[in-house]
Amino acid sequence: MKFGRFHQNTVWTRRAALLATAVVSVPGLAGTAFAQSAADTAQDAVNSDVIIVTGSRIARADVEAPVPTKVLDAAAMEQRGSTSIGDYLAEVPSFRNTQGPQTAASSTLGTGQFSPDLRALGVIRTLTLVDSRRFVPSAATGQVDLNLIPQILVDRIDVVTGGASAAYGSDAVSGVVNVIINKRLEGFKGSASMGISDYGDGQEFRGALAWGSSFADGRGRIVLGGDYVDSKGVLDFSDRPSNARQPALISYPANRPAGTPSRAYFSGATLINMARGGLITGVNADTNAGNGADVLRGIQFGPGGVPTPFNYGNYADYSPTNTTATNFSGGNDRLFLYDGHNIVVPTERYAFFGHAEFDATDRLSLFVEGSYGRSAGYGDSPPVRDTASTATIRLNNAYLPESIRDIMVPNNISSFTLGRPYNDFGPVARDNSNTTERGLAGFKYDVGGSWFLDGYYQYGRNVLDANVSGLRVTRNFVFAVDAVNVGGQIVCAATQANGTVTSLGEVLNRFNAAATGCQPINLFGEGSPSDAAIDYVTGTVQQRVTTKQQVASLAMQGQLFDLPGGPLAVAFGGEWRKEQAVSVVDDISAASGFAYSNPKAYSGSYDVKEAFFEVVAPLISGQPFADLLEFNGAIRYTDYSTSGGVTTWKLGAIYAPIPDVRFRATRSRDIRAPNNAELFATTQTIATLANPFANGASTQLTQINAPSPTLQPEKADTWTVGVALTPSFVPGLTISVDYYDIDIAGAIATFPAQSVLDNCHAEVSAGSPDFYCQFVNRTPTDNTTASVTSVTAALLNIGSLRTRGVDMSATWRKQIGAGELTVRGLAAYVKDLIYDDGLGRPQTFNAAGGLTSYGSVINRAGAVGGFTAGQQTNATGTPHWTATGSVTWAQDPFALSVQGRYVGGGKIDPGLIGPDDDLYDPASPISIADNRVNGRFYIDATAQVDIISEGSRKLQFHFGVNNIANKDVPFPSIAIAGMYDRMGRYYRAGVRFAY
Repeated sequence: MKFGRFHQNTVWTRRAALLATAVVSVPGLAGTAFAQSAADTAQDAVNSDVIIVTGSRIARADVEAPVPTKVLDAAAMEQRGSTSIGDYLAEVPSFRNTQGPQTAASSTLGTGQFSPDLRALGVIRTLTLVDSRRFVPSAATGQVDLNLIPQILVDRIDVVTGGASAAYGSDAVSGVVNVIINKRLEGFKGSASMGISDYGDGQEFRGALAWGSSFADGRGRIVLGGDYVDSKGVLDFSDRPSNARQPALISYPANRPAGTPSRAYFSGATLINMARGGLITGVNADTNAGNGADVLRGIQFGPGGVPTPFNYGNYADYSPTNTTATNFSGGNDRLFLYDGHNIVVPTERYAFFGHAEFDATDRLSLFVEGSYGRSAGYGDSPPVRDTASTATIRLNNAYLPESIRDIMVPNNISSFTLGRPYNDFGPVARDNSNTTERGLAGFKYDVGGSWFLDGYYQYGRNVLDANVSGLRVTRNFVFAVDAVNVGGQIVCAATQANGTVTSLGEVLNRFNAAATGCQPINLFGEGSPSDAAIDYVTGTVQQRVTTKQQVASLAMQGQLFDLPGGPLAVAFGGEWRKEQAVSVVDDISAASGFAYSNPKAYSGSYDVKEAFFEVVAPLISGQPFADLLEFNGAIRYTDYSTSGGVTTWKLGAIYAPIPDVRFRATRSRDIRAPNNAELFATTQTIATLANPFANGASTQLTQINAPSPTLQPEKADTWTVGVALTPSFVPGLTISVDYYDIDIAGAIATFPAQSVLDNCHAEVSAGSPDFYCQFVNRTPTDNTTASVTSVTAALLNIGSLRTRGVDMSATWRKQIGAGELTVRGLAAYVKDLIYDDGLGRPQTFNAAGGLTSYGSVINRAGAVGGFTAGQQTNATGTPHWTATGSVTWAQDPFALSVQGRYVGGGKIDPGLIGPDDDLYDPASPISIADNRVNGRFYIDATAQVDIISEGSRKLQFHFGVNNIANKDVPFPSIAIAGMYDRMGRYYRAGVRFAY
């Protein structure tokens, strides 16, 4: 008997070898439901009728396990015309759309990646596997970029929607995405497609080719394949109607009329605190009576630096004497907050994968595997913008118009600040690439009887090169702005010796040796800065993060003895894993010299030793009212070099009173260990905070985002309860309903910098600067009016997160004449997604009874705004309802499929209170005129026709249209676009072939 080609009678029988934590294979949206063992045994069973499911170290057949799984096959991905695994998974309701080309349109790092996020718990809590083995992380945060796995070789994707740490180890808190590679390919297969939006942009090309063959008289096999995708993206943010409306959140003045909420979303909003050629801001440029005469208010600088009036707009103009809005206005129509953003980030990627195996003996099979992938993204972000004190203009600035100096001198004004976006510097441009290399070697050995041994060693490396150009170098900028006229030449004051006298009579005392090479900059009027000055004050953030992973695994599975319902099956083994990350950055970032970003160099590693044991005990089988009764369990002990030992476990049961009905339940303890970024990575930026040590004044402070090498693993308690129905009186129908409850304690999160600062001030005022003050750098340390220079937002095990909901799935197939009708549907209802920041803050109310804060605990289920990639616990949100359904008619040589996708609406910001919420009071400082949006229902259609279908020779054309009705993003698009289709109607056509 050759290990790689079991005959059916060598595969465990239907109720033998039942795994402890395997999944129920419920046909999902994607098509025919197949199944897979933990280590390729579905491939080994290809010549039999037995189908094996994913989810454990123990192989089991059919739909007999307690944990629900969606099985999404390659045919369905082809039918949808998806050009990436991530795009396809984003349409599955149990997934939350995550960082990708359409949702990371302003991200500066990781552009072009796509990592899965189950249950909206964050990409870092979803474990991604390839053939049930860990894949190389695409970042130090631990997530895997699915774009680096060639779709042409994907046989299917098994989605384990429940805690699976006992089976697979850390990170499987919300579930597992297991990409199964087709290693039985014979001959060639390939595809090519092109797509374009209804607006004439978003062009995308995909080409893929794969080949497989046997050798050595069938004792060996080899498979090779690769994908290439080039997407041009959508660069102009205003190229969709929803964005062209220029929506923004407008904050009203504090003295607004009774019955008016504190803010509202409006169209046509523009920035009120800056102008492209500069707007005078700060003291003597506002309506604060304490500043005296506002003699400089409303002055901006037009072409050539000519002073002109500024239009503050009227969104907050409730009276003739009040023209102040705190955020945006209706004037200044050339400057929208999101100018410079992309809608869809341009990306280019290619991925290659190869697998070879050889039966050295009838019992021993050897295999090797290699993969290489590169995903690159490039695009623009808005330029750096000034609203605070960085651009300080002195009275004797050489470029200052005389008319402004003539106002300043009699009013004793020595300086003012300039609100200005630096569009004339060019955009902040991203050029990032993510490269993964991976090699693997292993074996499978038939020990005899029912026992099998398998093992492997894997080494992988990922290199993330992130370059962000056009960022302002703060020190150089400050030097350049301080321009003076000395001897008829305009120079930087910091380059002049102390005592130098300017043409206006100022005696300079600002020499700084670091200003060598300074080029003075003229900020008055758009286009006024010289190229030399722009080059001097801008630079490029450069960071290379190299992540390495080594994994070694040895596992055995087999049967011990017979129970009344079948054999008692076990699996046990051990794993070793080492994770390393090294960050190298440019000198300016290392010195925190940029206006923002400033990644830091770091180096760290940890190793993990694990031992696991699984068992399945079929107690009853084939009895009246007990077609199956089974208990199963798994336990894993994990020893981390950073945090010590931790135990994960799972208990499960299934009960089928009749073959048509199967109940299942599991209870598990799962973990997520801190990743290299959380343990070692530091970033630094400038944050504008209300400084209680300066009487609440808005202050720009250094914010340090700090790691912690003492972090402990997050711990999750998970329940799943469900039922699977395959009614014999309705042939072809499968229905499943599953309830889940995941409760994460000790979640890794940070106290917000503002909260750290406020609580430190409270500690000092109480005479006990203890916990929070360790994160604030201040002098003197015991003074409530101390000078604060920086605030540290450190990662701690302080948060908690709980989600509860229901997943539903149904498939029905019916042969009608020469054709087949298939109806499928998936739906997800999220009841709760409760985040607790750990601060212990209660709900608070003002003297008038208006809610001022929801406190530490917020339920983000039903929240569709504030979209982020969800890497941390405090960056999540999901609609209550999402659903996808399709109807397909197939009759050779044609197939037509119509799909509907529903993304529910909900609350835009769960931290605000609107008219539809309990406790709503417009007098509340967190009130909003309208805090909800409606959902969207999208209709897609695909058609395909076989031109040639003769055995292994195939030629097929396909055409598809997504978002047929061209539904736009709900208003306001800037707050909720991550959840909804941003591209609009999109066409795709292509060809597939095999030989």
